Amino acid sequence: MKAGRLIRIAAIVIGLIALQGLLVLTYLNVEKGRNAPADAVFRYERVPSRLAPDLTFALLDGSTGKLSEHRGHPVLLHFWATWCPPCRDELPSLLQLGSELSVAGDLRIIAVSLDTDWKEVRAFFEGSVPDEIVLDTSGASQGSYDLSTLPDTYLISKDGMLRARFGGARNWQSQPARDAVLAAIRQGP
Repeated sequence: MKAGRLIRIAAIVIGLIALQGLLVLTYLNVEKGRNAPADAVFRYERVPSRLAPDLTFALLDGSTGKLSEHRGHPVLLHFWATWCPPCRDELPSLLQLGSELSVAGDLRIIAVSLDTDWKEVRAFFEGSVPDEIVLDTSGASQGSYDLSTLPDTYLISKDGMLRARFGGARNWQSQPARDAVLAAIRQGP
């Protein structure tokens, strides 16, 4: 009876040691991934080339604008909301990239907030809302662009055609991000 009990205890101890070893290996693998170079590849999805659905959006001054008014320039059309934590984290780097690339005339950013009014947006930006921010008060963008998650970003060529989709939150300040956006701008039909 004692021998059987000792064997069970030994089996439990060996099982716990094996489990601990597995957990240590999993931890080391996760840490290895964290130390890998961030954004070594900035992936995006090429979308079937078609005319980008036109959107009408509210501007901060109370007027309206249309996506089609930006034809002649490539546009990074970004969908976000103040209630979306990944959107809140990502948006500053996207606006910075847009600012840098728009100086050279390479790109325009339109960041469409899916919030219902300007109150939340103003609070998020502490009263100083950038010009790139617009509001989709109609809700049309969700159906027109098949938005299922936020943030979601589309590249539209200067002739108004959809070219690429950058799904999910991104680090837009990395060199691979800049390279990917510029490559998507240059890609043909």
